[in-house]
Formats: sequence, C-alpha cells, structure tokens
Amino acid sequence: MSTLSIPTTKQLLADHDITAAIERLYSRRQGVSATWIDVSTTEGIVTLKGFTDSLLSLDRAEEIAKLVRGVRGVVNELEIRTPEVPDAKLLADLKEALATNPATQSLAIECLAKTGEVELRGTVRSYAERQQVLRVVKGVRGIRRVDDHLTYVPALTPRPDDEMAASIRELLRWNVRVHAGLVSVSVKNGAVKLSGVVGSALERSEVIGIAWSAGAAKAVDSKDLRVEPWVPSDDVRQDKYAYHSETDIAQAVRDAFVYDPRVFSFEPTVTVQGSTVTLTGTVNSLAAKRAAEQDARNVVGVSWVNNRLKVRPAGPFDDVKLRNHVQAALTRDPYVGRYPITVLAYNSTVNLSGSVPTHFEAAHAEQVAAGISGVVQVDNHLHITANAPAWFGRSQDGTLTHAVNLDQAIEQAIRQELYWNAFLHDLNLQVSVKNGQATLRGNIENWHQAQLAIHCALAGGASSVNNKLRTTSEAVFNGY
Repeated sequence: MSTLSIPTTKQLLADHDITAAIERLYSRRQGVSATWIDVSTTEGIVTLKGFTDSLLSLDRAEEIAKLVRGVRGVVNELEIRTPEVPDAKLLADLKEALATNPATQSLAIECLAKTGEVELRGTVRSYAERQQVLRVVKGVRGIRRVDDHLTYVPALTPRPDDEMAASIRELLRWNVRVHAGLVSVSVKNGAVKLSGVVGSALERSEVIGIAWSAGAAKAVDSKDLRVEPWVPSDDVRQDKYAYHSETDIAQAVRDAFVYDPRVFSFEPTVTVQGSTVTLTGTVNSLAAKRAAEQDARNVVGVSWVNNRLKVRPAGPFDDVKLRNHVQAALTRDPYVGRYPITVLAYNSTVNLSGSVPTHFEAAHAEQVAAGISGVVQVDNHLHITANAPAWFGRSQDGTLTHAVNLDQAIEQAIRQELYWNAFLHDLNLQVSVKNGQATLRGNIENWHQAQLAIHCALAGGASSVNNKLRTTSEAVFNGY
C-alpha cells in the first residue's frame, strides 16, 4: 500500500468531555456495572478502574469506551468480583459449555479451575477458533480470570508473505467495521507489521484482529498503528463505498467465510443481486447460520441478506435434553442467569418466555440459546418489563414526569449517543420520539452503521425503533 499523507493538526476533544460521555454511556447501557467503574482520560487515553461482575461485562465496558469518538486507546484495569462458584461446579459448567457449543464441541480443550481462575490448554487451528473458545468460556458465571495456554496449530500451510499481506489488505478494504484508507500492511517471514492511522480505538482493535485472522502465526506488530480521531473522514474512508460489482461483492462474502470456522466448512452458496445477498445451502447449527449472515452483512456493498440457509444438526436430538442444555446455558450466563426464563423445545425449536428488564437481556438470551448445538430456531417471547429508562428523572413521589417530557428526554439522550459514536457522529441523522418510539432518518453507508444507530436509540431509552435510515444507494434497512 502506498504511503499517504496524514494530517497533523490535532483537534482533540476535551478529556473531561470524553470522560463524562463514557460515564453517561455506562449509565444507560445494560451489561455494564456503571456504579463501580471509575473513568479517567488523559490526551484521549481512557483508563478504567474499579470492578465489574463478569468477564463479559469487563469486555463490554472496554468496547463501549473504544467506540466513543475522541478515544485513542483504553487501559482496562477493571477487576472481576463475582459470587464464588465451587471449583467442581465451575469446571462442570465449563465442560458443558464447550461440549454443547457447535463451534467448540469438537475441540480437545482441557480446563482447570481454582477459586474462579481458569486455565485452558489444547490446540486451535486459527485465531478465530481461539476467539470462539474464549467467548464460550467468558459466558460462564463465576470466572474471574482466564489463563489462555491454547496452542495455535494452523490447519493450512503458511502462505507467502506477499500473499498474506494482500489478503489482509482485501479484508480491510471490504470490512464495514473499519476505515483503513491510511493503514499500511507489510509481512516478513510470517510476521505482520501494521502502521498508519485509523479514526477510533475500536477500529484499531479490528485491524489487529483481521491481521491475526488472515493467518498471522508469529506476531502482529501494531505499535506504529495510531488512533487519530481528528483525521478527516474522507481520508480514512477514501473510495471504500464506491460502486462494487455483484461479482466482487459475492467474492468478498466468500472470502469472509474462509476466515470464519463456524461457516467455512459448509461453503454456503452466495448470490448477489444489486446490493442484496442471498445465502443458500446447509449448515449444522443455528449459530453457523447466524454467523454466515453476520459475515455477509459486514461486507461493503451489502445492504440486505436473504438468509435461506437450512440448519441440519448432525444426528437426532432429544427435545428434553435440548431444553435442559439451553436452560443450563441460560442459568450459568452472567447476564441472564438471574432471570426466570422458561425454555420449551419441540422438534429442535426452542421457545423462550418470561420477563427481562430490557432489550439487551432479551437479545442476549436469544443469542445464548442459538449457541447450543441442536437448536434450529429460537422463538423469543421474552417480555420487556422496563417502561422507562432507569436514568430518567422522577418526581419526589417516584412518578415519571409527563410523557411529552419523557419523549423529549429520550430524544436528547439519543442525540447524545449519536454525537459521541465514532462511526455516526459525522452523519446527518434525524431523530424524533413519540410515545417512547424513536424514528431514525437519514443516509448511512452500511448495515453496521444502521445497527449502531438502533442500539443508540434503544440505549437512549426508546421502547422501539422505527428505522427509516437509507444507504446512499437508497436501500432501506428495515427496523424493529
């Protein structure tokens, strides 16, 4: 990649404003122990101290901070304080979690557990496979720390340096989650060196992850990859969203599948018409079907995915055992284990019912159920109990102020969320709220931005979202 000129004029947001923005986001976002987290910022570098109650919450706190505009890096010093789980129980939960997840059940992973600390040993065939193992393990309540001693044994013969560098550049070019127009990639003897500039801390993490996913086995040197939020958006985007042919989009989707172990072995058929991708074929799990759709949506030029993949689990499944596996997974989960969720299973379709406070817990419970081997469909009938955002002020007698004022407060909160989002702040998005429902209008560049905007609306207190956002090609993203 050629060397590009990079603006040097720094238009930093004030550190105290960044700190206030992150604290405000924590107070509105579910899955974060906002009360016990202290935030400080120095020259755009955010430090998180205090504690949270799970590894999932720790990761979520860091990701939220990285997504804030103006943040150049995050130093995560949070500790985990979780109720103690006996070693034998924790080890049994870990083994069941790995054995019932379709992405990890075939891996020979050895687990040791002692007073909330877990040690993992075994072999994985890719960076993405390692991330899958860690994701499953972090979803077990009671873990304070994970010592990762997994050994990376590549399934494929290492590629020539120039081929690997070209692959990384292509993945960066087609990934909607990162604008890498000012990123340089070089590979020497299998070691990757990244340099240049990205606009947000979250994009920097994404670039590093892509380099590992593309086959970097020895090292990824990223010390010269800087986050400079003041760089003009056009410079980091460049021609990323220029016209792409249907053939090129289809190939980019197939390339994305290559680096996803949940999808690659099934080789879904990809067809493209305009900006709509259709996926057909057969996979062995609902998690694989959803992963394939997510991979396709993350490709530049894709505005909609028709997911017609069929889920055909290997071997017959007993609905009683399947229900028990889903119930156990929900019970051991750090986010939803405390809520009385009822699980029913019939012909491998799982039905969830009961009550949870917010959309976050409802979506997370569905994701947990979908991640169990043998599940082909999840019918989510969970009821949302929160009638108004917890952060909204109340009068002395505890009642909410007038509904019109509530709508105005939610609208203002959503505008704040959009303003501080590193991917959305420079887009001209319109927000209106009526009876708790938010309507979003304006032009966006990709599906990823649409989902971020929806999450901003829900975090701002909207009970539902009427999504009228359009891509620059006028393709409509349906909301919910």
